[in-house]
Amino acid sequence: IMEINLYLLLVSFVGALLVLYNCRLLYELLCCGECDEQQTGEHLRGAAGDAGFDYGVGNGPHTWQSADNNQSPINIDTPCTLMQCFSNPLIWMRYDVMPLAIRLTNDGCTLKLHAAYAGEMPCIYGCDLLGSFSFYEISFRWSWYNGTGSEHTLDNEHFPMEMQCLHTDAIDHRHASSRGILIVSYMFTLARDNPFLDVIIEHLVSVQTGGRHVEIAPFPLCYLMPAFYTEFYSYHGSLTEPPCHRGAEWFISSMALAISERQLHEFRKLRTRSGARISRNARPVQPLCDRDVFFNCYNDGR
Repeated sequence: IMEINLYLLLVSFVGALLVLYNCRLLYELLCCGECDEQQTGEHLRGAAGDAGFDYGVGNGPHTWQSADNNQSPINIDTPCTLMQCFSNPLIWMRYDVMPLAIRLTNDGCTLKLHAAYAGEMPCIYGCDLLGSFSFYEISFRWSWYNGTGSEHTLDNEHFPMEMQCLHTDAIDHRHASSRGILIVSYMFTLARDNPFLDVIIEHLVSVQTGGRHVEIAPFPLCYLMPAFYTEFYSYHGSLTEPPCHRGAEWFISSMALAISERQLHEFRKLRTRSGARISRNARPVQPLCDRDVFFNCYNDGR
């Protein structure tokens, strides 16, 4: 009996050590991820940071300083898009891998999602991209009104919500792209409840106040980002938040995802840092000027 008890005590001790080790590993990954997010965020937003802008009358988009051309979002005029066929498939790597942790943040203007991985981040390459782009963050655009939620418009029509998935050049691959940012965008249309959205919507109550964040149960990013391989729009644009850096490649899915009125209402409960509801967080459509918008189709040569 004493030998059995000693054996059980030893097993329990080893199990406790493994739990402590995993907790420490997760903590270090979250801390390192947060540090990387801050550094990358400062690089993307510029030295001025994101303080001092919002979507209201005083500091709204009409007051932002940005370049006069190659700005986003745009209206996609479908009859005027250029058909582009490519033989290199669009590759989505590790989006089906379970991350170690996921964090939701209400920054006072929008909801953002970050994920921490033990190994390499999910990435996209192929098509006409010159390199590989690693996942950085997801942000959402919505409004109190279903007709003004998304930033991009399709034939001058808004969608109730837009999800923008920002990627940056992967430094651990051999090739480097001449464009440092890839944003993969999905539109949402009103329909029945989308069960894949509920994995984050059920936690929005924890970040209703601007400036708050919460760690939630991890899930593969493919829950939110279904891979597409053909029939998508692309163009060269910019970030849609100050300082609105140019040099961003946009891939916009032509297939809208589902969201219910109930789910959309949960996003509309989120508040700014001052306590007001986030009534709108979309930059107005910018002039296309002499840019081309492509409708991309994969052709495997068969």
